Amino acid sequence: MMRNSEQCLHETVAKRRNLQKISLSDLPMDILSTILSLLPINDAIRTSVLSRKLKYVWCSHTNLTFNKATMRKTYFKPSTGYYQFLRDHEFVTRVNTVLRQHSGTGVERMEIKFRLHSKHADHIDRWVNFAIASKAKEFVIDLSGLSKVAFFRKLPYEKKRIVGEEPYNLTSQFFSPSNGLHLQCLELIAVSLHLPSDFKGFLNLKSLSLVDVSITDEDVECMLSKCNLLEFFEISYCRMVTSIRMLHPMNRFKHLVVHICPKLQEIELNCSPTTLKYAGDVVPLIFASTPRLKNIDVVTDQSALSYIVTGFPSTLPSLETLTLLCYEPERTIVPEGHFQI
Repeated sequence: MMRNSEQCLHETVAKRRNLQKISLSDLPMDILSTILSLLPINDAIRTSVLSRKLKYVWCSHTNLTFNKATMRKTYFKPSTGYYQFLRDHEFVTRVNTVLRQHSGTGVERMEIKFRLHSKHADHIDRWVNFAIASKAKEFVIDLSGLSKVAFFRKLPYEKKRIVGEEPYNLTSQFFSPSNGLHLQCLELIAVSLHLPSDFKGFLNLKSLSLVDVSITDEDVECMLSKCNLLEFFEISYCRMVTSIRMLHPMNRFKHLVVHICPKLQEIELNCSPTTLKYAGDVVPLIFASTPRLKNIDVVTDQSALSYIVTGFPSTLPSLETLTLLCYEPERTIVPEGHFQI
């Protein structure tokens, strides 16, 4: 009995030793691709030097995030404690190099986040076309060069666009009828947008964010009317926008975020949202109905409480959270009238 126990123990130890000898290169290709896709693209590329088998695995990376961190220089400056400043031409060269070697298939998310503008249009157009061809489900173009927190911190104090140069104009090919079938999430920051006359919409788009985008009222309405599955819409600091209107029913719509559009005069949407976040001067706000509205967050220089009482329907049966932030120095006088929650 003792010998059998000792034999089992030795066999178990031997199996564990054999398991410990398994290297990353011994794993199946599909598992390797999954593991590398969890790494930032720069780290995934570095694995190519570990073995011949790993040399091209990163070329099927599903999460292509290009920013200062992932495209940074590989050496460190001990004297400053920071990576050397990344110039725009260096960023462009590195993104081009990565995309030339990528397989161009299986991309789940592609993000371009760097301070670029119209003079880089040829390169950005190629990146956009790559996203289309790779059937990316999520696509982010942020050419502000700022973090979202820093971006919104600057907005109230800027009379002009955050990016002073002429903004990049999104290529019309992005909106062609044959493209965008796989796109589910689109985020545009610090770009210019003009919809072509043959725009048919993004049939599967669920989330749309427009921040510091040069876009007309007509194009905003057109985008909303032709994205029937849209659930989330954010529009922030779009200086040309005076009206956000959508008379076509938006049955799937749930979340609306409007942040500091300085010329905005009205909001009218044929929907029944669950969440509203609004910052800016008070404007007429019209929804088809509000029985599903659960969360309201209002920030304004005027009387936020008065706005809620007079600008909203008198009954909000599903309301759970109401947040009001008002910078008006004078005391707020609540208008007379019925307001039920």
